[in-house]
Amino acid sequence: MNTLSASSYSIREQLGPLVFDFTDPQGNDVHFELPYPKLLRVSEFPARARDVLGVEAVETVAFQFNGVDDPEIDAFAEALASNGIRLVNACIDAGDLLGADEAKRAADIELNKRWIERFAALSPQFVRVNPSSPFNPHQPTTVPAHLVDTLGELGAFAKEHGTRLLVENHGGRSSDPVWMRSLLVAVGRDACGLLLDLGNFDAIMGPTTAAFLDGASEAGDPADVYAGIDLTSVYDGIEALADRAELVSLKAHYVTQDGAIGPVDLKRALGILLEHGYTGPLSLEYEGHGGDPWAKSAAILDLAKSVLGKEDI
Repeated sequence: MNTLSASSYSIREQLGPLVFDFTDPQGNDVHFELPYPKLLRVSEFPARARDVLGVEAVETVAFQFNGVDDPEIDAFAEALASNGIRLVNACIDAGDLLGADEAKRAADIELNKRWIERFAALSPQFVRVNPSSPFNPHQPTTVPAHLVDTLGELGAFAKEHGTRLLVENHGGRSSDPVWMRSLLVAVGRDACGLLLDLGNFDAIMGPTTAAFLDGASEAGDPADVYAGIDLTSVYDGIEALADRAELVSLKAHYVTQDGAIGPVDLKRALGILLEHGYTGPLSLEYEGHGGDPWAKSAAILDLAKSVLGKEDI
């Protein structure tokens, strides 16, 4: 039975300024901020997701909190407990585990451990780290031994703290399904699993990353940005990785006024997953902008329920 959950990233435009610090492909340190209004606290998300969307499970994102020691994480934990909501996954975007700089990578490993330990106290089913950054200028064509060792170390650390480590196809080399499968095989199922994001393959990540680096990620009509893109490789990628997925991000970059959801045909994508016998959780993630993210998330949820033959969650 597929559990349907909702990601707090879907309502990022209501949670206040969103800050990213990263290294661009030229090796420059970049500070990027999207000045969203603060209409609610992230700790209010679990109850709101239950009341508006009817879900009993949620996913959250580390960078929506103000660091590892943010008391808002404790408030979020209290909200989960008091509302009977389960935390399916906590997404951690900390540092760069693929980076070639050994000293910096060591510091990033320790930062990821701090986040894993912090979120583990909330009893999530999974914690997700990134095997690579879409902005990393160092993108080896083969899986480096240091990344395999790092994920083995983090996987063991997560297990010690009562949760399960996942990696995600999340841009850069990780969005190549052949490379990602090689990584998963090298690390081994015991240490690490896969969060399969339906919208994070190269055909989609290319324009998404380019728009982000141009400072235009929240500008224009996403339906126009992705119009005409050949998504054959996306469905091939889902096919190639479906049997390794333990969590699936049911992602849409737009929901139009007439109800069209895209660019990924989620009915087709879900069909591929079901053909492979996938019964794990599905976390709906609305990555578009503008309008009511709750209504757009509900549209994605309704689509998923129609495919799964569910009247409720």
